[in-house]
Amino acid sequence: MHVIVFVAPYFTENARRFIQVTASLPGVALGLISQDPIDFLPAEIRALVRAHVRVGDGLDADHLVGAARQIEKELGPLHRILGVIEQIQEPLAEARARLGLAGMSADVARSFRDKTRMKDALRAAGLPVARHRLVIDDEAALRFAGEVGYPLVVKPPAGAASQDTFRADDDASLRKALVGARSGGGGAVLLEEFVTGEEYSFDGLILNGKVGFQSVSHYDPAPLTVMQNPWIQWMVVLPREVDAPDFDAIKAAGTRSLAVLGLETGMWHMEWFRRR
Repeated sequence: MHVIVFVAPYFTENARRFIQVTASLPGVALGLISQDPIDFLPAEIRALVRAHVRVGDGLDADHLVGAARQIEKELGPLHRILGVIEQIQEPLAEARARLGLAGMSADVARSFRDKTRMKDALRAAGLPVARHRLVIDDEAALRFAGEVGYPLVVKPPAGAASQDTFRADDDASLRKALVGARSGGGGAVLLEEFVTGEEYSFDGLILNGKVGFQSVSHYDPAPLTVMQNPWIQWMVVLPREVDAPDFDAIKAAGTRSLAVLGLETGMWHMEWFRRR
């Protein structure tokens, strides 16, 4: 049996699905680490969990390492430790290194999590990236606005999806957006030029450096528009066929990005704009 440790700080609906599927894999003995008590899981999922450790902070590498070692004492040598939410990838990678387990390294995880670092790496490799800058104070933000022009996108450097993301159309709205974005970024804020066009996501699975599955979906309208207008019911359109020439540039850029950022095995999700 392979002992797999799954980390889910909270038992969201999505987390429950991943826990159930992982625990049901042939030859897997599942150990679970969470902040939520195990009783929060439905009985049919609890029955699949071989060991559970509750921690105070599911995003802290020290807590994860300690809990994983408890599971190892109970179930035997660990094979993998994993989780699916974006915010947990860096502490997971650090725990993985300390436990001597295979998987994505902390350096690679940081390249995906830190959007400034990611954009710098992609731009250096010749991939198309919106002009951006990490700023600490309002003066630096206003200088960038003077260089690039409005509108701007304002967000934390390590945000997820469109959380704490704002559009600034002038100096006043930029100052206001900086306050909101700082709440999710520890002080530093990432500014980007506002690129108009059609927004797509590029998702896939990669195993030992080879892409085994990929898909393209189209956001209609763009997520930032939805964040600014909560009444909008947006759509994610998944074409049945993704071999059309219209998607060639997106797929080529997405595959190239994986090589630049160093992902060898895993699932990934990236967003792309096609300029109008």
